[in-house]
Amino acid sequence: MSQLSTRLYEFGAYRLDAAERVLWRGEEMIALPPKVFDTLWMLVKEEGRVVSKSELMEAIWANTIVEESNLSQNIYTLRRALGVDEQGRQFIETVPRRGYRFVVPIRLLDEASNSGANDSRAFASSQVSPLPAPLSPSGPAEMEIRPRYALRSALFAGLAVVILSSLGFGVYQFVGRRGEKEQIAPIEQVRFQRLTDSGDVLYPTISPGGELLAYVRLEEEQGSVWIKQIATGSGFQTLPPSRKSYRSLAFSPDGQYLFFREEADPGAIYQTATFGGATKKIADNVWSDFSVSPDGRQLAFIRRDAARSAQSLILSDIDGGAERELGARQSPLEYGGGAPAWSPDGSKLVVAAGAEQRNLLIVDVSTAEERELRIGRWRAIAKALWTPNGRHLIFSARATNEPTSQLWMLAYPDGAVRRLTNDLESYFWISLSSDGRMLVTRQQRIFSHLWLAPDGDVKKARQLTFGGRNFDGYNGLAWAPDGRIVFSAFADNVTDLYSMNPDAGDRVQLTANAGQDNDYPAVSNDGRHIVFTSNRGGSRQIWRMDVDGRNQKQLTFGGEQKDSASYAALSPDGREVFFIKRSAGPAEICKISIEGGTPVPVSRLTGAAAEGFLSISPDGKWLAYQHASASQQSREERTLRIGVLPTDGAAEPKLFDLPMRRPITQWSADSTAFDYAAGPFNASSLWRQPTGGGGPQKLRDFPDRIFNLAWSRDGKNLVVSRGKQQGDALLITNLP
Repeated sequence: MSQLSTRLYEFGAYRLDAAERVLWRGEEMIALPPKVFDTLWMLVKEEGRVVSKSELMEAIWANTIVEESNLSQNIYTLRRALGVDEQGRQFIETVPRRGYRFVVPIRLLDEASNSGANDSRAFASSQVSPLPAPLSPSGPAEMEIRPRYALRSALFAGLAVVILSSLGFGVYQFVGRRGEKEQIAPIEQVRFQRLTDSGDVLYPTISPGGELLAYVRLEEEQGSVWIKQIATGSGFQTLPPSRKSYRSLAFSPDGQYLFFREEADPGAIYQTATFGGATKKIADNVWSDFSVSPDGRQLAFIRRDAARSAQSLILSDIDGGAERELGARQSPLEYGGGAPAWSPDGSKLVVAAGAEQRNLLIVDVSTAEERELRIGRWRAIAKALWTPNGRHLIFSARATNEPTSQLWMLAYPDGAVRRLTNDLESYFWISLSSDGRMLVTRQQRIFSHLWLAPDGDVKKARQLTFGGRNFDGYNGLAWAPDGRIVFSAFADNVTDLYSMNPDAGDRVQLTANAGQDNDYPAVSNDGRHIVFTSNRGGSRQIWRMDVDGRNQKQLTFGGEQKDSASYAALSPDGREVFFIKRSAGPAEICKISIEGGTPVPVSRLTGAAAEGFLSISPDGKWLAYQHASASQQSREERTLRIGVLPTDGAAEPKLFDLPMRRPITQWSADSTAFDYAAGPFNASSLWRQPTGGGGPQKLRDFPDRIFNLAWSRDGKNLVVSRGKQQGDALLITNLP
């Protein structure tokens, strides 16, 4: 590029020094590769103008022939490095078919008067090693994975880890975690290529022939389905924008048809021609992702049966809709929510099962016999696929000692498990070409921070927690009577509970070295106790501790049937703890003394189960929970059913079908309504539903996702866990 400007630019918490080619966040220097820095400066100096891809390519790689994917990778790296601003916005916006735009306000600083900047630059020059050399013209769009010993000898220690993390793939192959001993796939032959860079991609699915990518793209408040030529990058929209969006894509074995689910009718599976055409409903009452048999004649999916507190494995004919229940499993050993996957010859299915810890099951399609694979237990298994020769399974799963879901390869039937990925991102959705040479996955990132809104005013909201990979408040958020905030936070592969003042000061860790999950706290009105859920004993149970974290005591126990208990709620007098119990029968609401003892059933539901989050009204008369009815099927839009039940269980619950993402509810101060968050994709609104009747009322709009919320005891302050979910399609080739 030509000589850079001598100007200083400030945006959000960052300061860009174009002359010294340095990006600062406060007193911290952010290391960027030269071409990535050039990309940032090109966008910043235009101060909101859309800069075309061709203009960027010409300026950054002048007189050099490179692929457009290099620019896409630079944009991705910048988004990862910058995160979001104080309002939850990304700094760089993709403008479809035009280019990119820097959307956060920019302030031009007077360098002559900014002596602090000069001082900090002088300090940096003496303390920080030089930035790495420019990326090669081939760029990181397709990265060859090298052995560990080669990387160690080639990269600077310390700085290499930072740079590779910012690139997204970087730590797969290079950084061992906590002395891991599992075998590593021969990843020197594996290649990774990013297929999208917008951060709004779901369900990326490769066609059987490997030439097409189908995916759902979330734009503004709508979702659409796109088909993209992998070789050329050109694409078109095959299903129109829908406010309800789409999910669970699958190609027919010949690639002529595309199957999908639609949020407007989430219990149904539809079929359409790959290159556009009329849609046809081919299955109904579907509760999971699905897969298509190798002969293209059947679908496999999971259906929930609340009356039996069970999940059924269903086979359904594509032509005619005839169904067969292949198996049923009750809580807590139910099937997972991912799609059952067919073996290459169509004789078997592989499906995840188990609640507390999951494993893979092989199900014989003819006899329905189930066999558990001996691969140990996993915290979560999202999806599994067979390779075409039937000798391996590829699956996305979170190991018991790891913070994210990764990709793994298993030698079938009982061979070794080997890694395919090893980084800080998460992988859930996977699809495979018919020859097994091309694997497409969604690389996902979710982050959440705590924000405090005085009087619930979003415009006055201030951020309380910070960090690029935080998961604050997602699994628990509550107020103590003295005004402190109690919340969950994820660090070092463990979720623990913390408390802090509303100004984010005096942060105290309440749980430590006590299992991997401590979450969903509730604080007594007298400020003495916190009750919460913990799995430190092997299963999720209710625990109690003092408000400062001392004197932790287990209140519920699993027993021989390995029952679990979660989502504690305290009565106003602090004497009783309500919770949701999961056992061999339907899940139910129970209560127990704050001192422990024998649990007492509260809910007496007929043909239904109590699931999800539990909250109690301030007057102690009502419980709100997620209600799963045996008769509940697809509705006009995707909803969660919230039940409101008297705390004595003496009456039938009031039911409310609401378009919620998570069944998190918070009661109003007068106990006549409950609040919840809803909204499309990466935006949210706060709603209030009166329990006496009538529709919900919108209270506030937020520019990003609300994962959790809690009002202060006096109703004057609202704390929310808010953030974003981002994902893109990643192609993995040259599989071992």
